[in-house]
Amino acid sequence: MKTRKINGLKSHDYHIIMERLLPVMFRGYLTDEVWKTLAELSYFYRQLCAKEIRKDMMEKLEKEIPVLVCKLEKIFPLGFFNPMQHLLIHLLYEAKVGSPVQYRWMYPFERALKKLRTMVNNKARVEGCIAEEFKYKEISAFTSVYFAEENNVNAPTMRYHVDEDPPCSDLNIFQWNGTTVGGCTTYDLSEEERKSALLYMYGNMEEMEQYFT
Repeated sequence: MKTRKINGLKSHDYHIIMERLLPVMFRGYLTDEVWKTLAELSYFYRQLCAKEIRKDMMEKLEKEIPVLVCKLEKIFPLGFFNPMQHLLIHLLYEAKVGSPVQYRWMYPFERALKKLRTMVNNKARVEGCIAEEFKYKEISAFTSVYFAEENNVNAPTMRYHVDEDPPCSDLNIFQWNGTTVGGCTTYDLSEEERKSALLYMYGNMEEMEQYFT
């Protein structure tokens, strides 16, 4: 808050700010002319990064984006602009030629590189650390197939302890084997939720059928 700067965010976080949060954050704090320009920029990024793009929409934005850049030049100082700001003019042509942006942007590669960086323990031997880590993972995944189920690292975790005794209840709706796995949290039902749960139980218990006939 002292520096009035946003730090520590990933590139995807900044992208979401430009696409969704930019018009909301500045509405009411800037003049209508400046706010509408920023809203147009946010709309431009939303259409460009959509899961499905239309050729007519890209052609329309391709004609409007030079005007938007000129509006931005009237608002921000000249030192703010560099080749990255003028790159907006060419992004629409790339989208028409190279398909939607999510198939070409860098975020999957950034996540993959982050995973690779966690494998490096000796910065003097980066390639060796990554190769060694992959070797261990491949060996453990391959050999665990031949082990018993309780020793198989690829086996899915069981949700229930089937060896435990079933709950002591004579009602059919509460008959199951074992107990749940992991921690639990308590929750106090409201009166409406309690009545809904009782209504469900009464409608799905075999013991209550004789009272509905």
